Amino acid sequence: MTISKAQLRTLQLLHKEAAYRVYRSHRPGEYTWAHEHTNIRLTSTLHRLFSSGHATVSSEDRDRAILTEKGRAFLANAA
Repeated sequence: MTISKAQLRTLQLLHKEAAYRVYRSHRPGEYTWAHEHTNIRLTSTLHRLFSSGHATVSSEDRDRAILTEKGRAFLANAA
């Protein structure tokens, strides 16, 4: 899988700190993913990283997105 520039930036943000889910209403599917170090919403980029196995939701808090070992390895090789 090819990682886009946006996905690489998102991986780098996740390396610093977990992203978090922001609910827009009480409906379960109405949310966006955000990060403390950017004003850009990460929802679509993060979902692609979930699908590729580079990121996942935390087992301790389902509202936090974190890097997987695959994501860490990709960043180590990209440096």
